[in-house]
Amino acid sequence: MNIFNFFKNLFKKKEENHGKGLIKSLTDYRDISLGSVKKEFAPLPETYKVPYILDIKDQGNKPTCVGETLSTIKEEKERREGNFINFDPEWIYNECKKIDGIPNVKGTYFRIGLKVLQKTGAMPVEGGDPSRYRIGGYIRIDCNIKSLKQAIYEFGAILVGFYGSNQGWKTAHIRKPLIGEKQWAHATAVAVGWDKDNIIAQNSWGDRWGDKGRFYFNKDYLPFSAWAVVTDLPNNWKELLGEDKDKPTYRFDNDLWRGLRNEEVKELQECLKFLGCFPDIKCTTFFGDITRKAVINFQKRYNIDPPYGYFGPLSRDKINELFL
Repeated sequence: MNIFNFFKNLFKKKEENHGKGLIKSLTDYRDISLGSVKKEFAPLPETYKVPYILDIKDQGNKPTCVGETLSTIKEEKERREGNFINFDPEWIYNECKKIDGIPNVKGTYFRIGLKVLQKTGAMPVEGGDPSRYRIGGYIRIDCNIKSLKQAIYEFGAILVGFYGSNQGWKTAHIRKPLIGEKQWAHATAVAVGWDKDNIIAQNSWGDRWGDKGRFYFNKDYLPFSAWAVVTDLPNNWKELLGEDKDKPTYRFDNDLWRGLRNEEVKELQECLKFLGCFPDIKCTTFFGDITRKAVINFQKRYNIDPPYGYFGPLSRDKINELFL
């Protein structure tokens, strides 16, 4: 094989591996895992299924499986509130491609899709304001049967992604790819429950595939990636957070602390008041106990650790992200 064909085949294999639309996320130590935030769970029932009917998606030949799964997850959260709203998978996918750093590669990451839902929202199929349909937070799930079941029971439908092959996915009872089979990565969608032998999930290949669009897996074939939405925002979150008011605009470049007095402290109080962390009183230039408590409220809300009330680099970065 000459050097030209070597590199041609090398890049061809990489493209084939991403053919179904999911790319494995790079390690990010900021990710929160289920095991790190909760150590004790109620006993799990022998069988369970989320109590909502979710549409089976069909991505066709498009690499939009992350968008398909994220739209289904958000639809499940809306069902919980009694809202039968469907969301546009391609819109979510296209928003992912704007920020995932790999615009020329087909497919994207789960983490990027979740970030789109958190920061931008989801577009209803009928159109409208996507920012009304945002999530509050998400979490990474360890890929073992116990953790997957706990996440479904705790949070509802979850995202799962597999390495697979066409031969291993001919039926609803999927299997691992064998040596020699062309392998791909796919955001197969949404795990929705389990029976005595398997976890139950639904694919994005239409209802004529598998068991009317659903499939089954067990400990012998586990996903390489799994995520859950842990907090959903109400659709009137803007009103609840006061975003109908004038939003301050300011950049903080200095640390601020108790006992300090300057104009930047007043700007900080204005921003914290806008977020609901500072009481509805007149803002001043003095950083006293009230301001320190407001900073602690802000740090707890945005998981800035430790929440001591010192307005340092981590707090500055977050508040600049919100008010620049």
